[in-house]
Amino acid sequence: MTLNKYDSTSDAIADLYRAAFYLARQSKKVGISFLIKAKDKLGDKVSLDIDKISKGNVFKKPCDYSYWAEKILDEYKRLKFGL
Repeated sequence: MTLNKYDSTSDAIADLYRAAFYLARQSKKVGISFLIKAKDKLGDKVSLDIDKISKGNVFKKPCDYSYWAEKILDEYKRLKFGL
């Protein structure tokens, strides 16, 4: 899928990328806000449990940020490339 900046689905997929970026930089508040925006626009297309991540209880150690950023990037790639 080619991302189009005027398409809301493409913007939501880009929000997943932004969420992963900010979580990798350990900016939980901004990363989760992008994740929630993506979930609102994509709905059931997202296979991650966004509610679990957005509660913030999964970020106990610094390495947890990298783990969830990687999971979100996997979701981004799945949706963008239709894997």
